[in-house]
Amino acid sequence: MFLLTLFVILAVFIVDISLSMLNYRHRNKPIPKNVSDVYNQEEYDKWLSYTMEITRLSIFNRTVGKIVLLLFLSLGVFPALDRLTQNITSNTILQTLLFLGFYLAAMYILSIGFRLYRTFSIEERFGFNTSTVNVFVSDQIKSVLLATVLGGALLYILLSLYEQMGRRSFLYTWLIIMAVILVFNILYTRVFMRFFNKLTPLTEGELYQKAKSLAEHTGYKVQKISIMDASKRSTKLNAFFTGFGKFKHIVLYDTLLEKCSTDEIISILAHEIGHANHKAVLKNLIVMAIQTAAFLFLLSFFLSSDTFAVAFGFKQAHYGFAIILFNILMEPVSMFLGIPMSAFSRRAEYKADAFAAKSTDPNAMIRALKILARENYANLTPHPVVVQITYSHPPIGDRIAALEQKKAVPANNK
Repeated sequence: MFLLTLFVILAVFIVDISLSMLNYRHRNKPIPKNVSDVYNQEEYDKWLSYTMEITRLSIFNRTVGKIVLLLFLSLGVFPALDRLTQNITSNTILQTLLFLGFYLAAMYILSIGFRLYRTFSIEERFGFNTSTVNVFVSDQIKSVLLATVLGGALLYILLSLYEQMGRRSFLYTWLIIMAVILVFNILYTRVFMRFFNKLTPLTEGELYQKAKSLAEHTGYKVQKISIMDASKRSTKLNAFFTGFGKFKHIVLYDTLLEKCSTDEIISILAHEIGHANHKAVLKNLIVMAIQTAAFLFLLSFFLSSDTFAVAFGFKQAHYGFAIILFNILMEPVSMFLGIPMSAFSRRAEYKADAFAAKSTDPNAMIRALKILARENYANLTPHPVVVQITYSHPPIGDRIAALEQKKAVPANNK
């Protein structure tokens, strides 16, 4: 089991780094003609430099993380951590929470330096960062507190169920997790996002009137469209859709309003409404429910097996280590499952683009995609293998090609 775990860690690491290098080495391939006007030569040279720095930092970050994990596993750090928690409390569940808390804190401390360097060095030098040290620190504190309180409470409940019922708690555990995911989707923009950002309703004006007209045409309630103050952290542009039913919500970054024309924003808005009409969130929830059930079933074996724990220096099964080991050994499975999931997501993007082209001016959608690509430093020449395995969105060139094909179809054939 020890050697198998080491093999899985190294195999996943090699695949992960190989994909990054494939993309990096593909950066100088000819740019598709339909996006050749996204960057001028100066901007493209700047993009190449940015890509080089981000790739190097990412590879170094992941390498350090894997080395530390291997050291923890090889040098008996996890059993030592278990002994430490036993000296603090005799409650098995509290021991597990402390065990995982200490481990995650160590991983967090290890990664925070990389995040600081990316934000205040790389992103700063390339003109993306608008965050201050105070905002960064505040974000980190809020994120840690939310994860500790909400994650800790959920894990305490689930482990308590498992202690009382064993594997018979599987159904209840699955129902609780799905209920939490459902509530999170409903409250994401109403509660959780507001810990970090300010959301304001789209106000009266040309954009509002056109958005209202679009909403009436597509059957979407315009009062669910908000502007987020994303500019307090970055100059990058985005928009997203969340929720379902009466809780549907579209959020536009304020940076989007600064860089795009009204018609271009309306086309982006139509794209997000397309996700809503195609019930993207509901479909994702169904897929997540199936995946969660399968993973919980497998996790139950790790929680009850002494074999896995003994191989790494424990005397018997340990909940906290079982969860960590499960996450390690399931990485190849997650990577494999991610391929059809990414394909599913890319198809959803094409459908939303098609909806936008049908509901608004397709030329505006094409212009908006080019602006998004330029302002966010999108990769115009990603490696096809990397796209198939990891990309949740199709490359910009492919999306524009699909939109141009829609434009070429005569109206009476649509």
